[in-house]
Amino acid sequence: MRDGVVVADVSDPSVVYGVHGTEGASRWKCLARRAGLSAGWEAIEWACLPPGGVSGEHLHTRTEEIYFVLSGTGEILLDGVATRVTAGSLILTGAGVTHGLRNVGEDDLAWLVVEMSTPATAAVLSEGSEAG
Repeated sequence: MRDGVVVADVSDPSVVYGVHGTEGASRWKCLARRAGLSAGWEAIEWACLPPGGVSGEHLHTRTEEIYFVLSGTGEILLDGVATRVTAGSLILTGAGVTHGLRNVGEDDLAWLVVEMSTPATAAVLSEGSEAG
């Protein structure tokens, strides 16, 4: 049981260089982590790419992600298929799906990331917490 509510905002984000093997800088901030949550959540994050910025193609094997685009215009690659995304777009990246995001607009591309454990990962994490 949690005693309080975690409140976070996107002020003072980290500047990250070379996200997933690319060049250039982006901004990122973790808003909540598994330790502050009680479900199968891994993290809730905010990310932002400048015009022309890229979050390189990669995949996750132990988590899945939901991207919710807050502002800007981008192109998401899901297993090599490019789709245009704008503010209000929701993107699901399942475990094992190669994904990357590129800012193709003239303004910053900002999105929320909700990262969740796969059922197999959640089971392992649950077993570990029961042992302690």
